[in-house]
Amino acid sequence: MPEEMQATLAPRAWANAIRMMKPVLLALAIWLPAIHPAWPQLVAAGNEASPYGEETHDGVSLTPLLGPWIRNEGLSEDPVQKTASMYPGNNYAARLLRRLARDAADRFDTFLIRVKNEAIMVRDDRSVLRAYPLDVRKFQDHAPDNVEGRILGFNESPTIETSNAEWRRVETLSRDGDRLVRVTELRGHRTAGVKFRTVYDRPERVVGPDPSDIRRPERLAEPAAIRIVPPRGGYRELLSGSHGFQTLVIDSRIAAVDFIVDGQLAAVTRRPPFATDLELAEPPREQTLEVRAWGPGREYVGNDTVVLNRLDRPFAVRIAAIRPEHSGENAPVRVGAAVSVPMNAVLERVEFYRGEELVSTLADFEEKRTLQRPGTVPVGTLIADIGPNDFVRVSAHLADGREREDAQLLQGADYRSEIDVQLIQIQVLVTDRRGNPVSALSAGDFEIRENGQPRPVEGLHTARDVPLVLGLAVDSSDSVLPIWRELHSIAASFLETALTPGDRAFIVDFDDAVRLLQPLTEDRDLLPRALGRLTPWGGTAVNDGLLFSLLQYGHEPGRRALVVITDGVDTRSRTRPGQSADFAERLSLPIYFIELDQSDDTFKPNDPFGIWTSTMRRQQDSRRRLRWISKQTGGRVFAIPLLTDDPPWVERIEQVFDQIKEDLRHQHVLTYYSDRAPGAPIEPEIRMTRRGLRLQSAVPLEGIE
Repeated sequence: MPEEMQATLAPRAWANAIRMMKPVLLALAIWLPAIHPAWPQLVAAGNEASPYGEETHDGVSLTPLLGPWIRNEGLSEDPVQKTASMYPGNNYAARLLRRLARDAADRFDTFLIRVKNEAIMVRDDRSVLRAYPLDVRKFQDHAPDNVEGRILGFNESPTIETSNAEWRRVETLSRDGDRLVRVTELRGHRTAGVKFRTVYDRPERVVGPDPSDIRRPERLAEPAAIRIVPPRGGYRELLSGSHGFQTLVIDSRIAAVDFIVDGQLAAVTRRPPFATDLELAEPPREQTLEVRAWGPGREYVGNDTVVLNRLDRPFAVRIAAIRPEHSGENAPVRVGAAVSVPMNAVLERVEFYRGEELVSTLADFEEKRTLQRPGTVPVGTLIADIGPNDFVRVSAHLADGREREDAQLLQGADYRSEIDVQLIQIQVLVTDRRGNPVSALSAGDFEIRENGQPRPVEGLHTARDVPLVLGLAVDSSDSVLPIWRELHSIAASFLETALTPGDRAFIVDFDDAVRLLQPLTEDRDLLPRALGRLTPWGGTAVNDGLLFSLLQYGHEPGRRALVVITDGVDTRSRTRPGQSADFAERLSLPIYFIELDQSDDTFKPNDPFGIWTSTMRRQQDSRRRLRWISKQTGGRVFAIPLLTDDPPWVERIEQVFDQIKEDLRHQHVLTYYSDRAPGAPIEPEIRMTRRGLRLQSAVPLEGIE
């Protein structure tokens, strides 16, 4: 970077310092207070309801200028090309203007505008922050490079000047419809100048090859206000008696929370963290818990609802009993079976076969089902004239066309007087000694024990057989604005190639607030459009975003994984750090953190007040926490240094996404039958029997058909 164009904190290390000291800058109120998180569709300048606050000075509204902006390449002039054509010589003026133009091209790709402390605050593409006092009589001295900034006036729009002893830059900012236009004049103090026009779009505007081909942004999802964090409990455990319930509180206005069980007010809390103990029904049954959040004036803020003890099961059938009807040779045998019927499904008929011959058909199960344990239907029949090698086959049919069957030899089968079909499904990822995911596995590669007793493997399914539920959580704080164009494209490509027919995905974005940008969907066209609506702005609430993302899985069936893209430094979360880590450990679904590292390890400033040291310690603590979470869940952490170019960060992050896709393709689902009573916690132990293999992750799943 030329000496005459050094920024306020000109060396790259100083620019990095601003990035890394973001928490301190926030604490010192350099940034605006938290903005209203709703994002309305942009309309004509001067008429929009701005999420960035309302600012007017000398009769000129600054509101349309505020927020993040990304250069529209198709509508902007190239300062380097224009300057080179106007000043092709090698004299001092030509060299100076060409250097200024190169620097402007480097800095003008993205920028942010705020108003704070009676000044317009402008942060450029290198994260350099400059202040321009709203009082046109005042200058702002940007030490240590002796660059000065001031506002020249407010006619129809503000005109600002940045200068030092050698050069002068004058910029006029105005709105043209829903775009921003920045007209810049560069000149030396004793030379002629060059003027060029840069046009900017909001980050959520998706621009095609033709600059006029712009898809209008849809309304961004409203930020979440409050969410219920399910209480701690074992896999498939039914809850009764006293249990503690926590909430994820995202809206800062919340001053009180009502806890309502089955429509009756059970508790009221008026102080963070808005948690309480609730008494659940004994014996356990399905119950509905609702939380309602209120502001300080008892104004309604938001709510959330969960159903407790909803234990839906996959459709399955298992032969439970084979015994002679009476003593004697060639006595008929009674075959008993149990059918697990999912919620809201109707069991139409059950067929019994001796070999391939249909023996009997049972139908009309409505009365039986209501009398038995919810979800399980017992059935039975007599089979006569059995031979030594005959087998029985039981086939169950639902009204929607689904079928399941089980088969067993009629001779020598074990008898159990009662069975409740509990088909347990475990998502597993197996790696070799070098950490590479392994395929070509068989049921014999696994050993399953439950309460110390071995359990035979019922089946082993590949990723092609079981649909995926994939979550993508994206840090949308303003620190990602300089790389957002590339990051958006790479993330959209990842979703397009990682998902196969039948898979589903959701997108969460987090800055000061947390939003469900795209609810769970199988429509892959919706995902890139949702990413296109994401707007980098504000602080970083990593812990809130992580916990909110994990809550999206609920009782959704399918394989699971979560990808989190963040700079890793939490500045705005309202939950304590351990809350998201604890819930992540409980779910155990693999979490992949892509850590965007903008720090410069070589930079060590003079730090008399300990601010730099404190910030670095906070940053290191945040990143250690991410590594701990990924280790506990069987995921991975990928650090992407953004300030090194060998290879470029874009190539590195593409390689990371390729690695995640490989992991997802090598997931397997292991199934076995449990004899634990319904409602009792199930804690299987799974080990590898083949040497050289390692169980990277094991995730109990909801019912998968």
